[in-house]
Amino acid sequence: MTDTPAGHTADSNEPPPSVEDQRAELAETVSALAAKADVPTRVSNEAAYQASRASNAVQDHRGAAAGIIGAIVAAVVVTVVLRRRRSRKVVR
Repeated sequence: MTDTPAGHTADSNEPPPSVEDQRAELAETVSALAAKADVPTRVSNEAAYQASRASNAVQDHRGAAAGIIGAIVAAVVVTVVLRRRRSRKVVR
């Protein structure tokens, strides 16, 4: 370990940073590390962002979304009707 602060070389003519400057830099570093370590908040923020994107996509393509939902509902109804018809034919 050296006695010179990070970014300060022994042969430079610049004075070393003040203790207050070092403390401020350390506080920023600690804050950044704490934010990275706060996984639940990061996940929540990402989920909110993705939900917002999905909502905006649906708003932008409202007609397409309605058409897709309608097609899915129609496919389910046709499937149910066909299965009921087949099950009645087998019983007779």
